[in-house]
Amino acid sequence: MDILPLFPLPVVLYPGSRLPLQIFEPRYLTMVSESFRRQSGFVIVQTRSDQAVARGQAPFHAVGVYGEIIDWDQLPNERLGILVQGLRRVRIGPVQAQPDNLLLGECDRLAVEPAAPVPPEYAGLQQLLCQMLKHPTFAPQAADTDTGDAVTLGYRLADWLPFSAEDKQELLACDGPAARLKLIHDAIDWDR
Repeated sequence: MDILPLFPLPVVLYPGSRLPLQIFEPRYLTMVSESFRRQSGFVIVQTRSDQAVARGQAPFHAVGVYGEIIDWDQLPNERLGILVQGLRRVRIGPVQAQPDNLLLGECDRLAVEPAAPVPPEYAGLQQLLCQMLKHPTFAPQAADTDTGDAVTLGYRLADWLPFSAEDKQELLACDGPAARLKLIHDAIDWDR
């Protein structure tokens, strides 16, 4: 179990994905500074809706992704631009707030999903990802995307397709690439 800084955001980061962020709050500037100093990362975890919190649910989900900063740039208005690479899923346990309100969570690493071939029934998803990688938005990531790996296929499609916030979180929390690919496959209108 690791004690890690938590960065609650209204987005999901997946293992292997990259997320550009603008940092301006003092607590997160401190977190980023410590990440550079320690050569470590932090956990990005999706926040829940205000309605869910009002119903008594935790303010963020229990599964997030540990990521590390792979690039940064000083931006105007005292903002820091960072690019975070998602590395592995974690389950977040008890959380404590520091005096500056930065949250630290007890995080258990979830099992790394080993590379696996794409099952034949999901060949359509594989073709979809190959087509997406030809688009200028995604083409820069083509070299880093193994379309023949079920884990990569599931995470890239979960990241890049326009799923709801709840669906994206469910896809992150899935146990294994087969379950993730099934959810994605079943959500797509293949008749269009």
